[in-house]
Amino acid sequence: MIEGLITGRLTTDPSERTDRFGKTFMVARMRATVGDGNLRPNAAAEIPSSLFVNVVAFDPVPCKQLLDLQEGDVVSIVGPLTPKVWTDKQGASYPALDVVAYRVLAVPTQIHSAEFA
Repeated sequence: MIEGLITGRLTTDPSERTDRFGKTFMVARMRATVGDGNLRPNAAAEIPSSLFVNVVAFDPVPCKQLLDLQEGDVVSIVGPLTPKVWTDKQGASYPALDVVAYRVLAVPTQIHSAEFA
């Protein structure tokens, strides 16, 4: 397990789920830029240097913070990271991370819009 801080943009609205014991938790997905963000070759195609981050939160505070966010918001997540690899239908492999959110640092888009309106 790697403890870390990762920043990216939410690619979906965070959603609340319930486990089989009735306890609620939050899940979200974000995309984070890797390195300097330049294009790099991967499986004979040029794609941005980014990775998908699967976020799950169990504690009430990060769950509430995620619930206030929406797709497109920039967010920083603190917690244990687990490196993963996923393969698309064409057989190209991509890096990914799973993270359990202990802390969520973000400014929701609604707040930004209200400040400048």
